[in-house]
This record gives sequence, C-alpha cells and structure tokens, in this order.
Amino acid sequence: MKKIKYSVLIGLVTPFIFLSCLEEDIVPYPQVNDVKMYMTDIDGNDSLITQPTVNMPMKFVVDTEADIASVWPGGERRIMKMKNSETDSIDMFGNPVLIVSDRYQDYGLVKARGLTTALGETGWYAAYTYKTAGEFDVTVLATNHGYQGFDYKQIVHDVGKVTVVAP
Repeated sequence: MKKIKYSVLIGLVTPFIFLSCLEEDIVPYPQVNDVKMYMTDIDGNDSLITQPTVNMPMKFVVDTEADIASVWPGGERRIMKMKNSETDSIDMFGNPVLIVSDRYQDYGLVKARGLTTALGETGWYAAYTYKTAGEFDVTVLATNHGYQGFDYKQIVHDVGKVTVVAP
C-alpha cells in the first residue's frame, strides 16, 4: 500500500516540476526603452545632449533589460583600396573589404564592429568620439539569453539620425 501511495505522489508531483522548468525557458525578446547621449561638462558631471560635437568624447546610454547591448554609431567606415588605385577592394561575394566600420549596414562583414557596452547605473553605456561632422545613423543591437542557440533572441533598434556639429 505504501508503494502505491508513493508512486501516486511522485506521479502527481513530477509534471509540476517539469512545468515550472518549461516556464523558465520562455525568453522574451529584448526591448530598448531609450537611448540617450551624454557629454562630460566642466564640473565633470554627465550632461544630456542632443547633438554631439566633433572630436569631443561622448557617451551613449541604452536603457534596456537585455543581457547584452551593442551600439553601432555609424561614424566611421573605411574601405580598403586596391593597390596603386582609387578603386575599392571587394571580396569574392561582392562585399567591400573594410579597414574598419561601425555602421550597422556592414553587420557581418570582416572588420565591421559595434561598440561593446558596459553596465552602469542608468543602463548599458559606451564611450565614443565622432571624428567628422554630419548626420549618422545610430543602431542598437540588444540580445537576451544565449548565443546562437534555440533560445537566442536579438532585436535591431534603429535609434535614428544623429547630427554631429563642428565646435
């Protein structure tokens, strides 16, 4: 009789254990709530800005619950030139051979890289300095839980255009 009671008890408890494990594996897509830009003022405090200045260090702060966030500021893109020519080098797939790029349009190409971020008090942040004036497309990649597994969730958040002004 005791064996039957224990068997029934184990039979009733086991599904609840597996059910709770399955609920933990449901991973939502990450969301980017806001992206702000800061520059350090004269007193050493961070000041919220709307337009970065050329050759002045600034900081992107990404407000998200994601496990990882990277910022693609779009300020630099250099394509390798063919030797003794002004023609762009291209690889066998027709893609430009990059020296460096932080534009999201080049995501997946060799030498294209976003800014790695660190977790701060107000969100994920990355320091950056624009070297030229103009309008640049800023993009944020936010990732939840895992790398390239079945539970890998990534979103691409288009921040929009940032206008960089000369001092």
